[in-house]
Amino acid sequence: MISSESDICFSGPIKSAHRSSRRLFHTLHTPHYMVGSAPTLTLLGTGQDGGVPQAGCACANCSAAFEDGGRRRLPVAVGVRDAAGGMHLIEATRALPDQFRLWADSLGMEAPVLPDSVLLTHAHLGHVEGLGQFGREAMGCVGMPLVASDSVFEVLANRGTLEPFERGGNSRPSGPPSLVCPGVRFEFIPVPHRDDASDTHAILVSGERAKVLFLPDHDDWDETLAAVGYESLRAWFASLELTHAMIDATFWSADELAGRDMSEVPHPLVEDTLGRLGRRNDSDPEIHLIHLNHSNPLNDPNSPQRRAVEVAGWVVGQRGWTIEL
Repeated sequence: MISSESDICFSGPIKSAHRSSRRLFHTLHTPHYMVGSAPTLTLLGTGQDGGVPQAGCACANCSAAFEDGGRRRLPVAVGVRDAAGGMHLIEATRALPDQFRLWADSLGMEAPVLPDSVLLTHAHLGHVEGLGQFGREAMGCVGMPLVASDSVFEVLANRGTLEPFERGGNSRPSGPPSLVCPGVRFEFIPVPHRDDASDTHAILVSGERAKVLFLPDHDDWDETLAAVGYESLRAWFASLELTHAMIDATFWSADELAGRDMSEVPHPLVEDTLGRLGRRNDSDPEIHLIHLNHSNPLNDPNSPQRRAVEVAGWVVGQRGWTIEL
């Protein structure tokens, strides 16, 4: 069993996210959706930190996104509703207003979601720049549970962005944090990524019906597989008993950023990922490619690269995609 509805979602002084966190202003009351029903996971953003279109860019993908809202990509984020109606946000991007509205729409709610906790994979800007919106200048939260590694907390404390938050989840000196809520478990998995700001984790989201790996950022597959102790993606995914995986697809190829040294922004190339996976087998999890940079040809729904992914049986992530956990 993952958890019962009577389980405590957060350790320490915070007994319940939606009881302890309060706001400094009055809002339209937003009841939690379908309390007691199956937990859900919603993909709220699929772009790299800058999203698509990206500031200051007039490339074909960005220009198309300005003209066609369907081509826009919000920075990567996920929303999880637990079996008791608690709402848990993974990553705090600058696009919170749009993502909270999208999350509500996916669940049939009339008003935008206001989360009960926030979980962070790492401290790179695009994954945390929405944290300020929880403060007094916007939502005015006090005591919002934040689940992240000690390294991330240290970085955020130095940036002065922790005022609206208190530590949530279970933080263990001997390992990464975790969070158990009614019907859902969140487990942090350390992965190698340029740790210039903080360490980095993937998050395994487990329910009774589905297990989803959220891996938006890491350096390359060889390092990550060595870190988790497996020789292949399939072996690792099988060990986790995944039904779905959302994985780093920042760049398609090594020549994607003209005039820039791509070693400064390491990510596994989609070409390499597809080479390791080949075509999807019946036993494989459903894999969604996320965290797309604005330069990635997968942003073009008519590109040969997009066609290659789809023919192989994989999925280019789309915002609003929702499953029951």
